[in-house]
Parts: sequence; structure tokens; C-alpha cells
Amino acid sequence: MYKHTIDNAICIAFIGGDKKAFESIYCTFSKPLYRRILYLVKDPDDADEVLHNIFIKIWTAREQIDPAKNLFAYFMQAANSMAIDHLRKNLRTQVMHDTIIVSGEEHTARSVEDSYISKEDWKILESAIEQLPPQRRLIFKLCKIEGKSYKEVSESLSISPATISNQLVLAMKFLRQFVKQHHKEILLYCLLFDYMGRK
Repeated sequence: MYKHTIDNAICIAFIGGDKKAFESIYCTFSKPLYRRILYLVKDPDDADEVLHNIFIKIWTAREQIDPAKNLFAYFMQAANSMAIDHLRKNLRTQVMHDTIIVSGEEHTARSVEDSYISKEDWKILESAIEQLPPQRRLIFKLCKIEGKSYKEVSESLSISPATISNQLVLAMKFLRQFVKQHHKEILLYCLLFDYMGRK
């Protein structure tokens, strides 16, 4: 199916950590992978970022590669998966940054522009998130920003779903208290977080 192939010896050397083999694979695979990623993400800078991350990820996990299988197919599968993940993350960020419209009768007279959460408000919220304890902050970002399920985060961090739920409750309590000191509109962000990523 794939015409981009390398010598099996190069593949084995790559798995063993040979940097020259890595360079050879990069030269052979990078252009077709980039074309595929660009087709999916539609943005050259994003495509470069995804391509870069693919090679880092596979190099880090190279010992898990089966040298008997088609290496380019392995890279292409990673490209498809990471490009789609990138799109999902961008979409979620875009929604939260630009398309949160205030609802309620008291806001009907406001313009569409005034109904969006501003970038300045998002920076305030980000600063609040960064003040969470490390594990709580990680759980919050994985569940509420990246959209991972409780099960995925539970397996990734080796903690129970109940712990995840408790940590998110504490995180939301802190964020609400923090944003009360700033623009009231940011409270809508916290309300959105309450409903996003519930798994």
C-alpha cells in the first residue's frame, strides 16, 4: 500500500537508537507525512508542529516498534491520529476562546462582539488554572481543556475516577473564587467548564 520504504537494517538501527538511521528515516518519510498532515490540518505551521511531534514521539517510543511491520505505515497511522487530535484540541480552544455567547434575557441587548469571552479574560482564567496544585491542574487540563474522559485520565495517571471527580470539584471551586475578583463574564467560562468534558 505504501511506496515509501526503507531498508530493514535501517529500521533495526533506528529502533536501537542510531541517530543516522533516524536522519535517513526523516529524509524518506517527512515530505509525504507533511503532505498528509497538511491535508488534514490545513495550516502549514500546525502541520510543521504535528510532524515534529510525531518524530519526537516515535523516537521516544522506538523500542516498541515491530521491525517486521511496515515502518512508514506506522508513521502514517501516527500522523493521522496526531493530526486529528490536534484538530480536536484547536476546535475546543477556538470554541472556548471565540464562541462562548452569553445567554439570558438581561443580555439580549448586547452586541455579538460583547457576548464573547475576550482574550484578556482567557488570560486571567489561565493564570487561575496555573495556580492550581500540580496534579489538580493536570487533571483539569486533561478533562476540561483536552476533553479526555475520566477513564482515559484514570488509566493515564493511575488514579481512580472518584479522585478525578473530587479534584475537578476542588478546581472549579477555586476558579469561581478567583474569577469573582475579575470580570463577571469569566464566570460564564467556569459554568462552561462545568458542562464540558463530563465523562
